[in-house]
Amino acid sequence: MTLRPFGTSGLQVSPITFGAMRIVGDRPDGASSALLAALERGITAIDTARNYGESEAIVARTLRAWHGARPLIATKVKPRDISNWRHYVPMDVQFTSRSIEASVEESLRTLGVDCLDLVQLHQWYYRWSHETTWLEALHALRAAGKIRYIGVSAQDHEHDGVLKLVDDRLVDGVQVVFNAFESRPLVSVVPLAAARGVGVIARCVFDHSGALAGVATRESLARDVKLANASPELVTEYLRRIDRLHDDARAHGMDLVELSVRFALTHPGMSTLAISLADVAQVEAAIAAADKGPLPEVLFERIRREHVWVKNFYYFSTATVDGNRAV
Repeated sequence: MTLRPFGTSGLQVSPITFGAMRIVGDRPDGASSALLAALERGITAIDTARNYGESEAIVARTLRAWHGARPLIATKVKPRDISNWRHYVPMDVQFTSRSIEASVEESLRTLGVDCLDLVQLHQWYYRWSHETTWLEALHALRAAGKIRYIGVSAQDHEHDGVLKLVDDRLVDGVQVVFNAFESRPLVSVVPLAAARGVGVIARCVFDHSGALAGVATRESLARDVKLANASPELVTEYLRRIDRLHDDARAHGMDLVELSVRFALTHPGMSTLAISLADVAQVEAAIAAADKGPLPEVLFERIRREHVWVKNFYYFSTATVDGNRAV
């Protein structure tokens, strides 16, 4: 695969990163056949987190079974209170110097490596931009040779919350939600990161439900926990918008996987896409799409302007509106 620069860090990454949130150790040795297939086909980076259950352990078992060059490993610092995810709290409720160091040390042990390539805080609020303790802790770990680069993962759709970090060049990379429906980072964090030399990792390229991989039905969406409280009208609107996007894909001779991947990689400021790939077929489809390069400019602009849809499905899993199901 043609590698892309990760900002001005000096890192070169494959356009597709193996997203290990839902990784499964399906081989007798506990390794992941999908991750091995990804590495064999040229994917050079893995994105995991302390908060992803057994993910780091499965990645470690897979790397022991892998005999090629070691991929770049990105992981995330686990917040102290994982139940408090979407409502502002002071930074020291979620991250202290001690908790950051403990999380990194546990990742090193679990992954079986001496140094992590990228460590990201796994939560961020704009108001934390004026704090320094977290950054000092990560700089100390870097000085000790335990991490190479520092990043932040913006939660949900709050991509603008990392703008000060990018503008001040306090981090080497940021991770944001980005897809054909959520293209707003193209007018904020993505071009700013390109100008400041900060790498950008896109996640949820197929949307939160995976619907932009072309597999959504009313029945599959009904099983999605993030849509548990969504109204039938919301689901109908979701499917209508997917159909419109699918029409644009077919008109240009491609499916939704290809459209979604190529759209997300069209802006040169996008470093890599962290995609959960469950099997070899999904690995090959994502790589094949990336290899076709950027979308034609006319199609890229059409999607960016006409398909953006401001929503946050994460809130539908917990919230109702006036006691009724969220619309």
